[in-house]
Amino acid sequence: MLEKVKGLDPDLVFPSRMRAKDGQSRPQTDMVFRDLLLRTKRDDITVHGFRSSFRDWASESAHAEREVAEAALAHTNGNEVEQAYHRSDLLDRRRPLMGAWGRFCAGEQGTVVQMVRG
Repeated sequence: MLEKVKGLDPDLVFPSRMRAKDGQSRPQTDMVFRDLLLRTKRDDITVHGFRSSFRDWASESAHAEREVAEAALAHTNGNEVEQAYHRSDLLDRRRPLMGAWGRFCAGEQGTVVQMVRG
């Protein structure tokens, strides 16, 4: 899949077809994944389930710091005052976490158990 999208955008792996008002790339929304699930007629998984799985793995297996895991999910951290002063995207700290998640999902690290409905 990554080979097919390679080169579509210099910054984003899955860019949106829509551009920001200033012409910059925008990331895909989770609606893309929702639509994919609808087309495949899967009713046993949800987009939120993907995000929830990552969050559980990040804290339980990767022992990621809360603020890094939350930033990887594009969640805001802290109260309004903290948010006003915290301007970093924590990208350098998120990279190793996302690399480990990719290895985990690919079955290269840890134990991936396939779940089937009975």
